[in-house]
Amino acid sequence: MSQKVILAGNAITAEIISAYLRQDARFEVEGFVVDDEFVTKGSIEGYRTVGLSEVVRAFAPDTHRVIMAMGYNNLNRTRETLFERLKAAGYGIETYIHPDARIYTNQALGEGSVVLPGAVIEPHARVGANTMVWSNVTLAHHSSVGDHCWVAAGTAVSGQAKVLRNTFLGVSCTVVNAVTVEEYNVIGASALISRDTKPYSVHLARSAEPFRYSSEDYIKHFGI
Repeated sequence: MSQKVILAGNAITAEIISAYLRQDARFEVEGFVVDDEFVTKGSIEGYRTVGLSEVVRAFAPDTHRVIMAMGYNNLNRTRETLFERLKAAGYGIETYIHPDARIYTNQALGEGSVVLPGAVIEPHARVGANTMVWSNVTLAHHSSVGDHCWVAAGTAVSGQAKVLRNTFLGVSCTVVNAVTVEEYNVIGASALISRDTKPYSVHLARSAEPFRYSSEDYIKHFGI
């Protein structure tokens, strides 16, 4: 028998996760919950969205669990506060692992974490509560990612590295072995973190510079 769930969020992240859940017989999506002021600001076709003030009446906590399907606004603080308020309302928060993710750690994943297809979590790695691990991420052996983090697609967190709470790791960034990324950091796409960071810091990779040749001239002279 499938577990009835409601998704916390009603924007693009919720749309993506609900698409995965439609193909996952373990779960049955019943609707979406957001703060009251966001009820009319997003919707997923075919599903009901309710505000936090009425969610208990609409979807009983004793029959429904919650999957966190929000983005990373305000360094994941928005996600964090809704997570805590839904728990206080009596809901169990589901730890969702997509069937195509590969989990090899013997450490229990944090409550409410989400692990999407192609992600690999190696032996002895740890994932905190309410953390998003997007597709094709590698969390290497003995690494750890704290509570309320967002790990974007293609990211590699190397062995024994630590990522502390409420940090955003951008697409295809790399954290080197045994490095600590402090709390509330923003690590940009493709950034290489090879030394410890400071709390609340931002680390961006330089964007690719446009080449002086056009694409047509480039293939003519250099091939492709």
